[in-house]
Amino acid sequence: MTAHLITTLRIVTGAAGLLFGYYVLYENNLEAALDIIVLIPVGMVGFLSFTGHLIFHKSDARRLGWESNKPYYQYEVGFAHLAFALIAFITYFGNWGVAAKILAVLGYALYLLQVGLLYTKRSLSEHRIFTRYFLRHAIATLVYVVLMFYFVAKAMSEAQLALL
Repeated sequence: MTAHLITTLRIVTGAAGLLFGYYVLYENNLEAALDIIVLIPVGMVGFLSFTGHLIFHKSDARRLGWESNKPYYQYEVGFAHLAFALIAFITYFGNWGVAAKILAVLGYALYLLQVGLLYTKRSLSEHRIFTRYFLRHAIATLVYVVLMFYFVAKAMSEAQLALL
């Protein structure tokens, strides 16, 4: 039950942060938009994910259908989310600039892309396409990732940054 509450809070927080970040970006305020995206969809969502995977690992594993007597995988995933949350907070509070913030968002989006692809692979291998699991985990994660990638592309364009 606790994992469901944290997941719901994470989804609402992330979606609200992305929407607000996009709104500010389209008001031509790149730095403020980046601050919002780094703090909320990366920092806060990463920290909430860490909490769910580490502290409430049993209910989170049950929610995901990955129950185990050994929670090490849950811990590992939680620590990955915490790492991105800390990077987001450091780039924001350390005033590391636009490029570092964009890289923090890009890094988290790449990580979540892999998570979404893993959910998709599991859904395909277990013949669970168009189930609640597939829609909630794979599709929702991949939509979040696409929105983050588009934000990164738009922010990079406005900041006149290139990948290479």
